[in-house]
Amino acid sequence: MELSKFKKDSSFQRIKASYLDESSVELTEREAEKKKRMSHAWSLRLNNKYSTYQVIQILMRDHGISQASAYREYNMSMQIFGELEATTLAAERQILKEAFWNEYQKAVKAGNGDLAVKALKEYKEISNIDKNENEIDPNKIQAHEYNIRMPRRIYKMMDKEFAYGVVDFNNLEIEDAEFREVEETEDDDE
Repeated sequence: MELSKFKKDSSFQRIKASYLDESSVELTEREAEKKKRMSHAWSLRLNNKYSTYQVIQILMRDHGISQASAYREYNMSMQIFGELEATTLAAERQILKEAFWNEYQKAVKAGNGDLAVKALKEYKEISNIDKNENEIDPNKIQAHEYNIRMPRRIYKMMDKEFAYGVVDFNNLEIEDAEFREVEETEDDDE
């Protein structure tokens, strides 16, 4: 197994850092263009309500980038700004809950009991009231037993260490893994 140590941040990390604090990172011209495209992708999804496929097609057309680059930058924008599908679903559920609650209140004021009951049933279904209270995962409260099998030499080493009553992790005989340092260039960012 070989470990790699990176000497500098990737383009994605630098762009993300520039959103957190613009003065902390100096973006290259290429990274600034990527940042613009990522903002464009996010705004197309959020403001114009385009699908993922439509956003990719617009990025390819407007910015003249390949489909792979468009998908990569779209995914980066979702990582930086947040996944819209999850927040949209929660927001739509909340809007529906409020609408059914308003219908329930109107039905009660109008004296229409049947409509009030229907609105409450829909509200209950969207809220998942019964499901949340009654769902108990027995695996979470059950005691678990794990059997770990190790080579005999490890057991012998552990017996030797436990003979003194405590284990000194500072003086274990351990072999370091080999690694090589990886240097990035601007061309590697693509």
